Amino acid sequence: LTHAHIGHYTGLIFFGYEALSAQNLPVFCSEKMAAFLRSNGPWSQLVRIKNIELKVFSSVKSIPLTPKISFQPLWVPHRDEYSDTIGLKITGPHKKLLYIPDIQSWEAWKMDIRKEVQSVDYALLDGTFFSPEELPGRDLSKIGHPFMRDSMDHLASIAQQGKTRIYFTHFNHSNPVLNPEGKAQKEVQDRGFALASEGLELEL
Repeated sequence: LTHAHIGHYTGLIFFGYEALSAQNLPVFCSEKMAAFLRSNGPWSQLVRIKNIELKVFSSVKSIPLTPKISFQPLWVPHRDEYSDTIGLKITGPHKKLLYIPDIQSWEAWKMDIRKEVQSVDYALLDGTFFSPEELPGRDLSKIGHPFMRDSMDHLASIAQQGKTRIYFTHFNHSNPVLNPEGKAQKEVQDRGFALASEGLELEL
């Protein structure tokens, strides 16, 4: 789990007693995320009756998932009302993937996003909003996500080199890239970037 915002943890409820009633499903999360789940219902019931088993990490050390797959948690700045926020660097036997679906801004992160993207084969990055015009009447700076256009400007040379395949993900319903015939989606593709979609498979 990356953090405690609606689209990132509420699906756990379907592993509970009223639904799948899973047993000891491993759930990897930070200490703050684990504390949130333990102390708030209905998530606390999942922990108490062992529908889920919390696997808590507190450092940036690599954590094995299988003999061939591991991940490294990367703490990122975001709106941390209920927990902290992490991204992931996932390492397979042949390739690496960077996953940063939520972040305040690339400038606010203590790590250099350009270097991090260049160190992997695939990067799935925050594409929540395309530009500031999407939600009239809302202050998007308070919602806190980099605009896709700004990210493309920042990472343009890396995308053009082609060594790292850069995908955007985590689209808000207002994002014009969701229109397959729109100008925004064409702009992303023309600039050498891609859009993550349901069913996407990336071999590691």
